[in-house]
Amino acid sequence: MTESPEDDDSTVRSVRRAFAILRAFTAADRALPLSEIASRAGLDRGTARRLLRTLMAERLIEQDAADRFYSLGVGVLELAAGVTPCDDLRQLAQPVLATIAAATGATAFLGIVHDQAALCIARADGGHAVQVRAWSVGGRLPLHCGAAPRVLLAHLPPSRQARLLARPLAALTPHTPTEHAALRDRLDAIRSRGWDLGIDDVVEGIVSLAMPVREPSGAVIAAISIAGLPPHMLLGGVPRHLGDMQQGVRALQARLPAQRSVA
Repeated sequence: MTESPEDDDSTVRSVRRAFAILRAFTAADRALPLSEIASRAGLDRGTARRLLRTLMAERLIEQDAADRFYSLGVGVLELAAGVTPCDDLRQLAQPVLATIAAATGATAFLGIVHDQAALCIARADGGHAVQVRAWSVGGRLPLHCGAAPRVLLAHLPPSRQARLLARPLAALTPHTPTEHAALRDRLDAIRSRGWDLGIDDVVEGIVSLAMPVREPSGAVIAAISIAGLPPHMLLGGVPRHLGDMQQGVRALQARLPAQRSVA
């Protein structure tokens, strides 16, 4: 196969640099100045500015006219909507998440395992004044951090779970479970009772509750979770919304086709 001029090293390098710029943005840093983008992408300011202008022309980057900060544009959403293999599951889950959020007042999430992390593919805000922003659509969490990631981790094949637990576990807060033996016991408990509760382990002051979503074969393909402030999520240390969550999980499972894959 003959290599075209568009495939030379300089063009490939430009693509990689453009991706580095897009990856500079996170859920915590949605708007950034040029200097910070250049630093995170490992580029000089001139190169970063030229690439940002190109990405703006493709609607992948936007710039605020007032403070001149850059942020991801609507073109990123258009790309994600067209290529993600879990789009069917997200569409099936969205009305269910909306129902759960309305019933509990909490923020509802749908997460899957992707590339050794928990990936949020859908969310719905509830009616409480404080909604959780720590896990946005497209956001990733380590599989030991948070109720939904741990539910997913608990139902991985044993060999895959063992590989993930063989490495050191980072802590997002002082309450993140990082001791391997205790975490294995917790995963056993999740499989036994069918849910997990996370308190202060992703963001201090936030409680999450999660349950697995099973396809008709019985395999776990996702986790539904809700998150909010302790008074809204707990009653005497016990989860308040188990019934609403169980009803939502059953509703989503009833919508799933007999054969599907989100991997």
